[in-house]
Amino acid sequence: MPISGLVVTFRSAIDEHRQAVEALRAIPEVEIGAAADCKLAIVVDSPSQHRDQEVWHTVQRLPGVVDVALAMVAFDDQDRC
Repeated sequence: MPISGLVVTFRSAIDEHRQAVEALRAIPEVEIGAAADCKLAIVVDSPSQHRDQEVWHTVQRLPGVVDVALAMVAFDDQDRC
């Protein structure tokens, strides 16, 4: 299960992109974090790498998004050790 910490950068202040932020809130795997100026921290906790990539692509295509940067990634695999 990949868990990704991402920083989403919008072309202008977050307040001007309420519709995109609401679209992010509607994605079950996404948790919204701190926002500052035109940047928004999110966490994507998905059941598979494939779904993780789908969510990333969805975020990249949201109106006003100009960049999605990876802050951290972890794999929650309890059966490993």
